[in-house]
Amino acid sequence: MIKAIFFDIDETLISKNHPQISDGVVNALKCLREKGIKLFIASGRHALEIEELGINDKFIFDGYLTLNGGYCYNQKEVIYKNPINKEDIARIVSYISEHNLACSFVESNDLYVNLVNDYVVEAQKSINTSIPPVKDAKRALENDVYQVNPFVGEEDVIKLTAELENCKYTKWHDGAYDLIAKNGGKQEGIKAVLKYYGIKLEETMAFGDGHNDVDMLKLVGIGVCMANGHPETIACSDYVTDTVENDGIVSALKHFKLID
Repeated sequence: MIKAIFFDIDETLISKNHPQISDGVVNALKCLREKGIKLFIASGRHALEIEELGINDKFIFDGYLTLNGGYCYNQKEVIYKNPINKEDIARIVSYISEHNLACSFVESNDLYVNLVNDYVVEAQKSINTSIPPVKDAKRALENDVYQVNPFVGEEDVIKLTAELENCKYTKWHDGAYDLIAKNGGKQEGIKAVLKYYGIKLEETMAFGDGHNDVDMLKLVGIGVCMANGHPETIACSDYVTDTVENDGIVSALKHFKLID
């Protein structure tokens, strides 16, 4: 019996061409809630971006696993947090300064970029949210940072990550990556949330599409990948559903008889 479902945002709940959760998906979420199933966001996004996208205007979830599971909370409290090692943050700040690279830094209550270039403009355009404000990267040395987003080519992100002892990266756009703690990921946030609510792994389901969803879909009881998903994500899923545009979430929920 499914008791908790986790949803990625980009290309899962919404897409570039469909920037709001469809009415069909919202109605399905309401049906799931009526059955007592807990519903969670599990995304690389920050709370400020979730607000900007209007996700909460369409549906209020039971909890939010943001920043690829690095910062998880519900309406009452923070459930789990896993900031990036401060020595690694110092190395990142030094490296991007030396090589004049663009990078955003994501704190619990703020996100900002050190500079804006074509990589930043194109990446942000692809995900329907505005370019973060420009701030001094040295701010990251003073506060906990849960995610860093280098706006660089693949060669540069490989070189940067090689300088870091406690970080790993996933790609979300040609020229944009998420750097998180090496021992982190959406799957770690899910484990913490399930412990908090007393839910077993076999009672869970998740929807995703990207490279950063692989570990999540492997972990849960039923992992569903969207039709347009990353090949590796499709390969590790239990079921491949339709696209966002065709309400793939609704189709999968009907397939598993969670809704009529």
